[in-house]
Amino acid sequence: MIGRILPKRHSTGERGDNLEILQIISRVARSIRQGFDQQSANEIASAAKEVLDAQAVVVTEQDRVLATAGNYPGLAASAHIQAAAVLDRRRTKRPTLYQASVEGQQVEVAVAVLTTDGVPRGTLHVMPKAGSESRIDELKEFAIIVSSQLELAEIEQAKAYAAEAELRSLRAQISPHFVHNALTAIAGLIRTDPDRARSLIATMAAFLRSSFRTQTELTSVAAELQLVEQYIELEQARFENRYEVRLSICPEGLPVQVPYLTLQPLVENAFRHGLEKRPGRGKISIIAENIGPEILIHVEDDGVGTDPDQLQKALAGTSSTPHVGILAVDTRLRSQFGPEYGLTISTNRDAGTKVTIRLPK
Repeated sequence: MIGRILPKRHSTGERGDNLEILQIISRVARSIRQGFDQQSANEIASAAKEVLDAQAVVVTEQDRVLATAGNYPGLAASAHIQAAAVLDRRRTKRPTLYQASVEGQQVEVAVAVLTTDGVPRGTLHVMPKAGSESRIDELKEFAIIVSSQLELAEIEQAKAYAAEAELRSLRAQISPHFVHNALTAIAGLIRTDPDRARSLIATMAAFLRSSFRTQTELTSVAAELQLVEQYIELEQARFENRYEVRLSICPEGLPVQVPYLTLQPLVENAFRHGLEKRPGRGKISIIAENIGPEILIHVEDDGVGTDPDQLQKALAGTSSTPHVGILAVDTRLRSQFGPEYGLTISTNRDAGTKVTIRLPK
């Protein structure tokens, strides 16, 4: 009688080896996400040496050596020459072999081309250990993985550029509207409350200096909150303190880094698309929480809200929305910190909107 047939289980050692390889590839993917440079090339070389059990590895960008793993200067010199020849022949489908002089001996080296969208970006040269054969098929698969990550990195970079352009476009479109309304509010105070009018002019000058600068690097949450407070002060003057504003920021959140102009567009979205459209008084809260290795920042209003399905389609790129500031911030966060760090939005018609940002410390 034949009993149940059970699948054969891998040995503990084999599972451990597989897990280690996956961890190595994951590390390489994270590094490449920041672009193809010397740092990511070092990760690629180190990972290839370990995964392919090689004696030495060289990574080039075109014919320029970016990184090596294993101290064999002769291999690097040969790779520098061979890279140009391989790229000229555009042998991108399968790794090829060539002879290199390393420490006075002729050794066989396998080279694979790294590509993005079919265009050669660099090469990966692998020298096997003494007595071992070149692992062509495994090198081919490893090169495919690296190339796919390079393509994803380029896509992310393109999205980041698009988000920056969209944010600059957004500022160009809405700032004249905001400036006009703020100046009108200040003009109305010149006779009735000249001291406050002068204070608001200084606030507006500081706000415009910050919001129109071309800086696109990271800044601190503290600096972003300063911009937010200036914006809120000007809006409160315009609407005669019609809105109740609550700020509760944990001290741990102040030095955390964020892309420039992350919080202010979310607050502006809450005013323009939420609070302005509801009758009577409104509330907006900005809260930062310390959660282990991360900071959570919530921007919440009790305005008119929006259709969640429509907003989800807009975030997915399949529909348009007036909330373009939110879309730009979401794209920039994902590009800077990874896909897990985009915005989380809770909203519905006549139910307000809550936008949450997760930031790594």
